Amino acid sequence: MRKTFLLLSGLLIGIVFIFFGVLPDSKKNSANKGVVVIVNDHPIYQSDLDLALEALMMNKRNQITDEEKIIVLERLIDEQLLLQRGLELDLPQTEGMVRKTIVSEMLDKIIVEGIVSEVNDEKLVDFYSKNIEFFSRPSEVHIKRLFIEYGTEEEDEQRLDEVRGLLIAGEEFDVVKEKLGDPIIPVIPNVLLPIKKLKDYLEPALVELIETLQPGQITTEIESTTGYSFIYMLSSIAGEGIPFNDVKEQVKTEYLRRNDEESVDQYMVWLKKRAKIKYFE
Repeated sequence: MRKTFLLLSGLLIGIVFIFFGVLPDSKKNSANKGVVVIVNDHPIYQSDLDLALEALMMNKRNQITDEEKIIVLERLIDEQLLLQRGLELDLPQTEGMVRKTIVSEMLDKIIVEGIVSEVNDEKLVDFYSKNIEFFSRPSEVHIKRLFIEYGTEEEDEQRLDEVRGLLIAGEEFDVVKEKLGDPIIPVIPNVLLPIKKLKDYLEPALVELIETLQPGQITTEIESTTGYSFIYMLSSIAGEGIPFNDVKEQVKTEYLRRNDEESVDQYMVWLKKRAKIKYFE
């Protein structure tokens, strides 16, 4: 058990660095230029060693000694051996933590490669115009509220953790509300309501926040004078448009977010085209 844990721990510590840095790269010279050691046909380059030494230097006051350089190189060799063994054992497929690490790093890599370095106002205005409803204040909203009345700090934290956990896990909002929520008066009608009417049921700060929500969104807990509220936006009807200059930063954030999504979607299309996928009923 201890050996398995050490293998998995070592693999996770080195997997990101090795996976994107030490495995052979078509851009690196095939004539072993800059290679400091080869481990089972896999080269470790001087640039990889330099990165590891720089990381060590950040935690040292004195110069790195020759002995320490050897130790760092041996650590890279150990990590490469652990990675190779982990691949032999098919850990990316059999160990959830390893698989999630690789998937997460791949997503980050895809997004970084697709990042828009500069977005000018012309592009943002065009994006804003094509998505005007997204940046409009809703005239009517259909929401649900899960309320938790203040108790002791320990009790509150326990209930909030449970609510968060259930909602993140995909449990129905009404089920969580029935199980963990407290009653509160007045009760919000289960229908579309004009924003002005909503102010009869909620504090002004909550109403302002609701105006920024999109259908399907659930907030985290929001503190008010009497307790915590989770708000679920079921649907809305767009109303008054907000001037571009008032929401410019929001427009830019949404533009970049959708660009990231598009980068991932396009990459997945490419991956699926080159993959052999067989479905079974």
